[in-house]
Amino acid sequence: MATANGIAGGITNVPGAPNNVEIEHLARFAVDYYNKNENAVLEFVTVISAKKQVVSGVLYYITLMAKDGETKNVYETKVWVREWLKSKKEVLDFKLVDDSIREVIEGGVNDVPADTPHIQNLGRFAVDQYNKDQNANLEFVRVIHAQEQIVEGFLYYLTLEAKDGESKNVYEAKVWERSWINSTLLVEFKLKLVNDAL
Repeated sequence: MATANGIAGGITNVPGAPNNVEIEHLARFAVDYYNKNENAVLEFVTVISAKKQVVSGVLYYITLMAKDGETKNVYETKVWVREWLKSKKEVLDFKLVDDSIREVIEGGVNDVPADTPHIQNLGRFAVDQYNKDQNANLEFVRVIHAQEQIVEGFLYYLTLEAKDGESKNVYEAKVWERSWINSTLLVEFKLKLVNDAL
């Protein structure tokens, strides 16, 4: 049976996602629900993508990013909205997917040239984002080594050099890029080793 939202039972993309206020509200609701039930302290960061399915009400499939301490992870949740019920929203599922991002692989991890403008810009983005998130003051120097993996978009594994004051350190960063929704996300950023030079 056709409905205004497409085919009943069919899964469709949510218009305006990930920058949809209603979807962000549902994603925050799911994180809060998970925290309450699992005695966790996840902190909502952003919605990555959203789909919906017309069932008895609407079932939303939301992929989101949340922080667990200093670590950003990717989660998938299903939220069932039934406007006519007293408790209108119900979280059916909430699970970590960042670790399985490698299992969603359409391809393996491959080395790519680190000296291209695109890779250097991704390294600069990772340092800028880390500085913003951690209120740090690292200064990007260069990307030393880069690998890419085809997931939903590209996941880049970068080894880069940055200055912290006078000392140069080596960091590892994971950057997830999906150009069709103009999205670049810093998934991970950590110190690899400490020394003054390579």
